Amino acid sequence: MKDYKSYSNLPRIGDAIDALAGITEADRPYTRLVFSPEFDQGRVWLRDAFTAAGLGCHVDAGGSLIGLRPSQQLANDAARDPDATKPKLIIGSHIDTVPSGGRFDGIAGVIAALEVVHYLNAGDIDLPFDLEIVDYLGEELNVWGTSCLGSRHMAGLVTAEMLARTDADGRVLGSEIARIGGSGKPSNGVRPDAASIIACLELHIEQARVLENGGHDIGVVTAIPGIYRYGLSITGTAGHSGTTVMEGRQDALVAAADIIQAVSAVAGEIARSDNQHFVATIGKIDVFPNGAAIVPGQVEMTLDMRAQSDRARDDFLTRLEAILTRTETERRCGISFNPLAAAPAAPMAGRLMNLLTDTSTALGLSVINISSGAGHDSAHLSRFAPAAMIFIPCLDGRSHCPEEFATNEGIAKGAAVLTAAVLDLAGKAGG
Repeated sequence: MKDYKSYSNLPRIGDAIDALAGITEADRPYTRLVFSPEFDQGRVWLRDAFTAAGLGCHVDAGGSLIGLRPSQQLANDAARDPDATKPKLIIGSHIDTVPSGGRFDGIAGVIAALEVVHYLNAGDIDLPFDLEIVDYLGEELNVWGTSCLGSRHMAGLVTAEMLARTDADGRVLGSEIARIGGSGKPSNGVRPDAASIIACLELHIEQARVLENGGHDIGVVTAIPGIYRYGLSITGTAGHSGTTVMEGRQDALVAAADIIQAVSAVAGEIARSDNQHFVATIGKIDVFPNGAAIVPGQVEMTLDMRAQSDRARDDFLTRLEAILTRTETERRCGISFNPLAAAPAAPMAGRLMNLLTDTSTALGLSVINISSGAGHDSAHLSRFAPAAMIFIPCLDGRSHCPEEFATNEGIAKGAAVLTAAVLDLAGKAGG
């Protein structure tokens, strides 16, 4: 097999990353929120890049931008037999960001997928399957409360309730999807061509330090954790901070602080005792009335829990229930706990994992198996087709911040692994 450097063009990768990075809110790099003017401009840039690479472009019903490289062999077969199955391989990621996010999260995966196309074009290689390069719509969690919009739609998971949600400016989610070319309608089951998809592949920066600390080039993802979000509402009694005596106060924020500390402690215990990934975080807190001279009467919080095993998830929820009951009694506050969203853990396809490991090794790259702590579009794709992911290192494990950094060489190594895997699946190993 060729050296990884022969599969990609480092200056082209760098230029593409810089071009997308330049499409950001001027005073808040790097910000390209889904459905924002910057997102629309990024989609125009990407559509042009797809077209320049010879891909046929369209936006699917869920709002994802798809560049299609059709197989000439399949076209000839279809001319002889219109009912013949047309296998398809999908590679993609996303170009939307979180506020003040990074230049590589999602973007590196889309650019690496384009590098696969450039290699195939340069060698005039016809594949025995159609190839789709995809920018999945809205992978990042947005103001409508739902992440992975495009891949969820493909998996048949976008509902009318989701699409009817409005943001603070009155924008309706379904209308925004329709505005960019999608249907704006709920999923009608999984993708109709799901049975013909032979693989869904995705490259992403690791967003942690395992690869960097170990000096590894590639991480083959074993599973994407289940992601569960819950709303916590703590109701106490507001009062004057100077006249409400300490004894007997019903301070909702003090009760919330007890819960936050307990959540962190219990999550740490479970993470240490379980051999699979587990974390729990309370990262969003709203305090009412939120005045310096007022005892807080109400607190709203969001709990984010990520678990690769159902056992760890259930253990945490059982212990959390006891914590909430105890806090209600000790702090004399009412507490409600309601599920907001849930996505079960998604193991990656073993056959594809083995293929990505073998191609990495054949390219002379250091490769390890690795679990994901973050959610990705591949989790939803894995529910209807074989899916696999690779991670590349990112500096200090930093992500979702302007300091996020991956090297062009790291992206090129990942792109080479994807290209070699595609060639192997096509029966053209070695290029």
